[in-house]
Amino acid sequence: DPDFEQAAECGFGVIWNIAPSPISQNVIWIGTDDGLIHLTTDYCKTWKNVTPPSVPLWARIDKISTSAFDIHSAYAAVNTRRLDLFSPIILKTTDDGKSWQKIINGIPGDEYVNAVCADNEKKGLLFAATNRSIYVSFNDGKNWHSLKLNFPTTSVRDLLVHKNDLIAATQGRGIWILDNLSPLRQISDTLESKPVYLFKPLQVWRMRGNTNHDTPWPPSTPLGQNPPEGAMIDYWLKDSINSPVKLSIYDSKGNLIHSFSSDEKPEELPAKPYFDKRWLVEKKGLSNEAGMHRFVWDLRYPRPNALHYHYSIAAVWTVGTPILPMGPYVMPGRYKVILTVNGNNYIRYLYVKLDPRVKISMTDLQAQLNLAQDVQKTLNTTVALFDSVKFKMKNDGRMIREDSYEKLKQFSTSVTNVSNVLSGFASSVQTADAAPTQGQLDLYKAYKKQTADLEEKWKVLNKNR
Repeated sequence: DPDFEQAAECGFGVIWNIAPSPISQNVIWIGTDDGLIHLTTDYCKTWKNVTPPSVPLWARIDKISTSAFDIHSAYAAVNTRRLDLFSPIILKTTDDGKSWQKIINGIPGDEYVNAVCADNEKKGLLFAATNRSIYVSFNDGKNWHSLKLNFPTTSVRDLLVHKNDLIAATQGRGIWILDNLSPLRQISDTLESKPVYLFKPLQVWRMRGNTNHDTPWPPSTPLGQNPPEGAMIDYWLKDSINSPVKLSIYDSKGNLIHSFSSDEKPEELPAKPYFDKRWLVEKKGLSNEAGMHRFVWDLRYPRPNALHYHYSIAAVWTVGTPILPMGPYVMPGRYKVILTVNGNNYIRYLYVKLDPRVKISMTDLQAQLNLAQDVQKTLNTTVALFDSVKFKMKNDGRMIREDSYEKLKQFSTSVTNVSNVLSGFASSVQTADAAPTQGQLDLYKAYKKQTADLEEKWKVLNKNR
């Protein structure tokens, strides 16, 4: 081993990590690259060496994480790879460094630790970064579990909890974000003994997704990934369920907004893709299999019926290509989420907040929703009319006079034209968070009248042979 003078000449002996306490500005921890930990409790007036004897000389104190709940507690990640010691060392103190405890149970013995991070909302929730992966502890380091999921096998150099997300900085594999730590913060020792558990959903922002109207970026373009668009609803099933799992969402007045079921077949709409099918991604539905599940509700009402659907150009590789028209967005507010499993209901409440960048009154936003729902209702009427005409022409065609049959064809064309206009209008009404314009109101009034006229005309045609 080098002596101190030789080490200093090589650049050793520097402060590698500074960790202020979130509880008191007077408490600051530092870690050095030669294996020392120091602490001040009087805002740097005096310092105390609190390095435990178990830290090897020339080890590097890569990260110190202070507790947001106990001013006397801290966690230290000790990196020993420069000593050719490839084994984990995470230390915990609860008495200002007077005593330290090694907490590595569950981390593979041939991995060394680059960082440890204590959650600032759930006491005892810890994250650790090693030269290969990420780990989580729910009991203040007594036991660790893999948090790999879809994370690559790579060296993770640092971790940061930012609000409700965990950010991981890797060596050469980019920056990764684990969205929504809320389920991890709610996990307890009794969770696995419960047959079903519906986690409290995180407050969600009512934000629009990709609204690009130009050619999407090609897959070769390096782009980051956004969080899922909508509310993340997490639930746990101890065992697989033979019956369907159902999810129902109600507004504050008790009106059903949307319902889903694990036995639903994937949505099949008559929309023809004009692009590589790899731009299509099947939406993940509810699951009745054992384990943890996440369902994403897009904060929309059900999709309207339409005679023609088409793919939006606002496509994102690996995320998918939206099919238009879509259902209107819900209003900001509180929503009841009911998970039904084996006839038992599990209830949580979801809070939808308006995009803070949007400046609009709730009156104007409600007016937009009212118009969107009126358009959808009228659109559904035109589709029902078309189906009725199609049914009559198919089943009564041989008994209908030629002139009457021709009138039905012309009527069908008229219905189709009106329906297609309303289908496009249903999408344009919701392109931005804004009160309906007078032009939009006038357009809807005109096509609502045309639809009513078509209904009256159909009553007459339906009687003729």
